[in-house]
Amino acid sequence: MEGRWIKHLVKAWDAFLDDIFSFVPDESKKHIKNAKKEFLLAIRSMIDSKIQELNKETEEVKKIEIEKE
Repeated sequence: MEGRWIKHLVKAWDAFLDDIFSFVPDESKKHIKNAKKEFLLAIRSMIDSKIQELNKETEEVKKIEIEKE
């Protein structure tokens, strides 16, 4: 039951977008699609960058010797 409302919400959102973009010329739809793709690629790039930073941090960990008293 928990996820059913999400499925309905997604369907409603898709129907809403279809109605909104029904008046948009095909050439504009092509640009919007490309913009969505570029946005997702930018997000991917940021995620990849953060992953590289995390990997770098684990590589830079140094062992420290502690003297016993």
